[in-house]
Amino acid sequence: MDIKVAFFDVDGTIVDNHSKKNQSSDMELVPASTVEAIRLLKENGITPFIATGRSPFMIEELLKGLEIDSFICTNGQYAVMNGRVMYEAPYSQALLDEIVAVAKENHVPLLWMPTHHYVLSGENQEVLLEALDNMNLPYPIIETNLEKPNYKIYQMVAGVTKENEHIFEPIEEVRIVRWQPNGIDLLPKVGSKATAIEVILDKLGLKPENAVAFGDGLNDIEMLQTVGCGVAMGNAHEELKKHADYVAKPVYEDGIYNACKDLGLI
Repeated sequence: MDIKVAFFDVDGTIVDNHSKKNQSSDMELVPASTVEAIRLLKENGITPFIATGRSPFMIEELLKGLEIDSFICTNGQYAVMNGRVMYEAPYSQALLDEIVAVAKENHVPLLWMPTHHYVLSGENQEVLLEALDNMNLPYPIIETNLEKPNYKIYQMVAGVTKENEHIFEPIEEVRIVRWQPNGIDLLPKVGSKATAIEVILDKLGLKPENAVAFGDGLNDIEMLQTVGCGVAMGNAHEELKKHADYVAKPVYEDGIYNACKDLGLI
């Protein structure tokens, strides 16, 4: 394989969210072998990207700790390479208005994600606060009302159970991806991690076969399908494994390091 870039999901891939360790930072949940694998990838001329559903402000510590300066955030809506914005696709105001209307009617809380912070608003906020706590994510800014923001929004999360997610299905521009029992991403149908990867590869003059991607969740399916080699972690959702070219060991069993070794990347 002639791999030039490697894309890594964060939660469940780089970060072992299910670790029983008491930790004060994400870096404490990154296996030492993963840190070493990323160092060796760079030594071998392979540029690592973080590719996550998180907003940029939520991965600053990981970027510093792993010495990575290229990333795709908010499930592909915002991408940066070497400090330069490569791609962005904020939600249109019309789409935000549709989402807010449904949320208000059904008393559903929403998490708004710009690049610099995130805001939780609406009713029944404890539903999403529990989901964020389970993922060890920082506490959001709290607002009571669902107000129109005066900044660009790159991702929306709604607090609904599996039984109630159908309320958003009439919104034609949205696709629903569940990431917690009480939380769903409301993603634009035209955007994904895969979309951002395609733009990056095109701007770098690379082909899909020059890229590898590692993930564990349903929002990683398109990403794994877009690159030449898609790797599902051993702890990944079973559906994702069906779309992988290679299934690694779990994150907590040195999955990334061993996969990179097996694939001849390090």
